[in-house]
Amino acid sequence: MDARRLVKMVALAGARGAVMPLVLAFRAETRGVDEHRRRTLFAGYSQALAMVPGLTGQLVRRAFYGAVLTECHPDSCIQWGTTFSTPDAVVSKGVYIGANCSVGRAVLEEHVTLGSNVHVLSGKNQHGFDDPDAPVQDQPGRYDQVRIGRNTWLGNGALVLADVGPGCVVASGSVVVEPVPENSVVGGNPARILRRRDPVSRAWVRPS
Repeated sequence: MDARRLVKMVALAGARGAVMPLVLAFRAETRGVDEHRRRTLFAGYSQALAMVPGLTGQLVRRAFYGAVLTECHPDSCIQWGTTFSTPDAVVSKGVYIGANCSVGRAVLEEHVTLGSNVHVLSGKNQHGFDDPDAPVQDQPGRYDQVRIGRNTWLGNGALVLADVGPGCVVASGSVVVEPVPENSVVGGNPARILRRRDPVSRAWVRPS
């Protein structure tokens, strides 16, 4: 084991010790509560941790989320200002999440990269609006899981409400409302396929 890796392991172990009171407090507060209350409490912890700057912030977020998310791999990076809306999220090995992102009920597979100000929501059915006489926030919705495939890059300001396959690039500012097939470059609002990776040449080509 090289010295740099050893230092990182020791620093993360220290961060885990530092955040353990928060982890225990969260678990105590959410024991026996309904799902809405659990999400509300979790959001408060996430917002507080999002404001810790620098390397210290990266370490404490990694440590806290490693204890409370469905999965948060120790070899991942969650930058300043990023929040999670639910603990039902997966952050896999090698994932990088840039500044000021928001992540819902999502699975981020290995080596997914999110630029800054990227929003991966819990699908596109979170709010109901069928009853014209009821406020939208009072109408039931559904929180779906959104999966971002391995080695996919979501550019700055992207808004993602549907699955994106592995090996994809989502252009900055794009709005993804339908599933994106693997090895595609998409862009626009709504996002459409701009290029596909040729299976033989492995080069990016425009769709015919």
